[in-house]
Amino acid sequence: MIPTYVPLLKALKSEFLAVAEMARDDARKTLPLFEISRIGKNILEAKRFEGCTEIKTAYLNEVMSGIASVWAGRIAMVDAYHWAADATIENGEHVIPYIYSTLNTLGVEVVPVIGYDRWEDESYSLALRSFDVPHDSNYCLRLDSTAIEDSAEPDFFQENIETILDDLRLDAGRCSVLIDFGDVTNTSVEVLTAKATDIVDQLKSFGFKYFITSGCSLPKTIDAAVKKVDSVGFVLRREMQLWQTLRQSAPATPIIYGDYGVRGPNTNEGVRSKHTNGKIRYTIDKQFFVVRGHSMSLPGKGEQMYTLAETLVNSSHYMGEPFSWGDKRVADCSRKKIKGGAPQWITIDTSHHLAYVVSEVEEFERSAVMAATKRALN
Repeated sequence: MIPTYVPLLKALKSEFLAVAEMARDDARKTLPLFEISRIGKNILEAKRFEGCTEIKTAYLNEVMSGIASVWAGRIAMVDAYHWAADATIENGEHVIPYIYSTLNTLGVEVVPVIGYDRWEDESYSLALRSFDVPHDSNYCLRLDSTAIEDSAEPDFFQENIETILDDLRLDAGRCSVLIDFGDVTNTSVEVLTAKATDIVDQLKSFGFKYFITSGCSLPKTIDAAVKKVDSVGFVLRREMQLWQTLRQSAPATPIIYGDYGVRGPNTNEGVRSKHTNGKIRYTIDKQFFVVRGHSMSLPGKGEQMYTLAETLVNSSHYMGEPFSWGDKRVADCSRKKIKGGAPQWITIDTSHHLAYVVSEVEEFERSAVMAATKRALN
């Protein structure tokens, strides 16, 4: 099955809770890519790992259990992109096969992610080659900034991809291609489109199953998105404009929409600060509607979320309580039934985002089909 939407989500509690609240039909159309966050100070100093002698193994087991708790019985992509290419757990086993085999045991059907940027590392490529994957399983080839730069030299770029496929004895028809632009806050839609178009054109002849484009337009900090405290603003979702442009220019090519949800690839993971601003990131048509508050250390503290939620509910952008679990929680907050801290609002914002994007992509596809039909009749 070709998915409707591929969200690249951090494999953290806030995202797990949002995924757990997805409508069944939306979940069926979604193929998530769960990113395993690196082990930071917050994990090393966590009480639950105090005295643990195999913290990498324990942490990965916790993350795998989290993924399985919301996605067992379904298909997911999983990657350790932010880990070292040669990372191992305490017994010397490479983290990639350990992650995949553990998830399979827990009932999650894993689509292995092949890192173009990591393939030259012998331990990484050997780990993927040695992993026992059913002969009919799918893979995903992830092209990040390294690959995007290499694509400027077509012969070199395509030769590297041929090498990867040959080393894995993998037919391209069993493999999708993720063109991952990562943080696109400083990249124009025109530049993104030109680069993505070039890559798709170069790789069409390989016969890949489908392409995915992904990126994140939300800045790392809220002040970069909305300058004035206690105000609202809009952030253009360049990743959505990119995908829609590609779908219109190459309607016969299967290109799937992907993004990073409501927090980007380079946001601090699990790091809390008393100076965090109250905020709601609400996904709308090709934009984020951002309702910004002020520092949680200033007067109003967490109570400011009541006002922010009321501002959203009273805006023309609010979709209504029935739209998603997250939208219901926004309404509850506007009535002062809940308040929530930063992790809870990641969950709420992500819940609305996942529901909105599935609907947005499907509506665009319907419109594109109608437009094509109209042109054919004229």
